[in-house]
Amino acid sequence: MKQVLILSNKVPYPSQDGSSIAMARLLEDLIALQSFTITYGALNTTKHYKDLKEFPPEVENEINLKVFDVDTSPTVPSALGNLLFSNTPYHSIRFLVQPMVDWLKGFNENEFDFVLLEGAFMGDYLGQAQRIGQHCTLRAHNLEHKIWERTSEAGSNPLKKWYLTLQSKRLKKFEEVLTINADSVWSISAEDKKWFDQYNAKTTTIAASIEQKELLKDLAPLSCFHLGALDWEPNLQGLDWFLTSVWPRVLKEISSATFHIAGNNPPKHLQSDQSKNIIVHGRVPDAEVFAKSHGIAIVPLLAGSGVRIKIIMNASWGIPMLSTSIGAEGLFKTTEEGVELADSAQDFAATLIELLYSSKKAMALGKQANQHILGSFGPGSIQEKIAQSWSV
Repeated sequence: MKQVLILSNKVPYPSQDGSSIAMARLLEDLIALQSFTITYGALNTTKHYKDLKEFPPEVENEINLKVFDVDTSPTVPSALGNLLFSNTPYHSIRFLVQPMVDWLKGFNENEFDFVLLEGAFMGDYLGQAQRIGQHCTLRAHNLEHKIWERTSEAGSNPLKKWYLTLQSKRLKKFEEVLTINADSVWSISAEDKKWFDQYNAKTTTIAASIEQKELLKDLAPLSCFHLGALDWEPNLQGLDWFLTSVWPRVLKEISSATFHIAGNNPPKHLQSDQSKNIIVHGRVPDAEVFAKSHGIAIVPLLAGSGVRIKIIMNASWGIPMLSTSIGAEGLFKTTEEGVELADSAQDFAATLIELLYSSKKAMALGKQANQHILGSFGPGSIQEKIAQSWSV
């Protein structure tokens, strides 16, 4: 059995947000291959704290789990110190914590056959990872610098745009160096792979796998929803655009239409508004139940990278979706693949109105998305790519 160490900035279970779902599915795929003894080191941050009692015992029994409770929350003093006295990206350096460094120092040189970094934000552990691992793989969930570059471009606050532009430049340099020095890269997105190929020839597209789920049977009438982390800037930016530029156009045409918003940590300014048929649910106990109960999924992202795991999950349930091109990037290129695409407020509203009026068309769209996703992201093909990449 090959020895594998995985380093993550989140505990993967319970897996409700996109990155946790991606982490959990990879772990399950590695276990299914029955070729690895797995040690898993995860930061359990204050912002994304997970109760380990909810970690599935059937997974925990298959791995050696080490969890570090830490507070990596951004603060004004630490952000200012980073701005004035460092050239490192603030987004990543927050996750370099001494307890995990000390734990890694306890391992012998080349103790692991493979060390996998779950995302660029674990990149500051590369030195230790290469000391204790014979082969170090960066699993790139996104192009982090591209997310913040796009967020800055779509923003309007001059000071915030300046700060995000600075951080995106730092992140780009950080990701370039990390990609060059890693032994291999697994890019979740085929689109992002084009960038990684410039710096590391051993780059492979290995997406998050998805299994067939029970398909949606009945579409909630005249209803749509957004499900995603509400403390992530790109999600909030996209929602703001939808609520101010798109939703009023929809209500003008369909006054009884409702829009449901769910996700962790909704900000204070994002509130239910009965006069506009907006309902904010906050965190929901079951993403599948929520998604299947609230109609058409909307993905109004103006910034992002990688692939939206929630889109993959929606497709696995056969839920009809409307997205911007950036939101569907790396997953859907044309409507014929199963997702309606629109980038202007006028087009987005018009397409949503059409789907709200035609449940038959919407349901057919969801089934089409399901077929497309299963053809590309089935667990068998993903596990085969992992085995080929690590030659097991």
